[in-house]
Amino acid sequence: MFYISKVSPFFFLLAITDLFVSLVYKSLNANTQFVWIIAVFGFIAHTIMSAMYQLIPNSQNMSLKFPFISYFVFLLSLLTSLLFYAGWFYYASYIYAFTSTLFFFHVLSSVRNWQPITVKFLGLSNLYFLLSSIFLPLSQMGYVPLQLAIHTLTLGFMLNAVMGTQLAWIPMLYMEPLNIKYGKYLFYTSLISLPPFLLAFYTLNYRLIALASFLPAVLIAYFLWIIYSVFSNRRMPKEIPLVVRYFILGMFFLPFGVLVGVLMAGENLVSFLIKVHMDLLVYGFTATTIMGGISHLNPRMLYNWLQSRGINVSIQELVDESLLRKLLPYVAISIAWMVFCDALGSYFTYFSAIPYAIVWLLFLKGVFGQISKLTRSNGQHE
Repeated sequence: MFYISKVSPFFFLLAITDLFVSLVYKSLNANTQFVWIIAVFGFIAHTIMSAMYQLIPNSQNMSLKFPFISYFVFLLSLLTSLLFYAGWFYYASYIYAFTSTLFFFHVLSSVRNWQPITVKFLGLSNLYFLLSSIFLPLSQMGYVPLQLAIHTLTLGFMLNAVMGTQLAWIPMLYMEPLNIKYGKYLFYTSLISLPPFLLAFYTLNYRLIALASFLPAVLIAYFLWIIYSVFSNRRMPKEIPLVVRYFILGMFFLPFGVLVGVLMAGENLVSFLIKVHMDLLVYGFTATTIMGGISHLNPRMLYNWLQSRGINVSIQELVDESLLRKLLPYVAISIAWMVFCDALGSYFTYFSAIPYAIVWLLFLKGVFGQISKLTRSNGQHE
């Protein structure tokens, strides 16, 4: 890894805080807007920003330009999250728009080579992030629906970032080649399919939204097929790496979340299914994918940091793979429990997020627990 972003861990800690705050509001059965904004514009956005500050400079084999700007972006992001927690969405949205604009130009200033398909996806992802940050204050003023801002971030920013990184990581980790033409076709499909769907949200006509959902559904189906082709074309039996297993589990929730979204739009079941839709796509697909990304990226960042401090370790020592392997089925069970409770409603909602929060705490222990042991043992050895 050529470049280690010193600001990325701060963004990740902020994102995890956003996640648990959203779970608290969810457990208290708070206004759905509270949960959506904190989970989407907080947890998802800040996690991807953390990754972008690491991935984009490395994709270009160069250091991030003007790194002090990244700390300013983080402080503004922290302020935005605090305002989100307090429910001051109107004021937070303006700061969020400024922060996202600054982040957009800062990150893309490091891009010189747009040829790799992953860089194309990350660039497109950042463009949608900028658009979502503009739509957020406009939604608070009543000019556009909040749903437009949310789906611009989730489908535009998040999905493109996930597709771009996984097209690179899964073939690399599984040691199987990817058909580059498939990746290019997927990129063009994303360019064509998402704008009409998002435009349908501007009208807030749910029948039209259900009809337009066919376009992102095709995009997602094509993405899943490309990933499937990586495994189906394997030359010999191989064990699926742990990181990829988390990615695959996340993909399992993706089509079900989309189908629930189409159903609730087409049959006017928004109020009944909105929590289930969120459970599957935000806490299911997105968060599980983030788990996989963290378990891959974090040990490598820690490895380079420890090496710079003269602490010799292996990457395998920096993550508790045994715990993460045991945890994988419980991730699925906790999300299934969340969906079950939120579908039943009533007092079940108060207990829906408890197993899920416990799973996340154990996951963080598996990813970060080793570093304290290693630094302690190194200090005793010295």
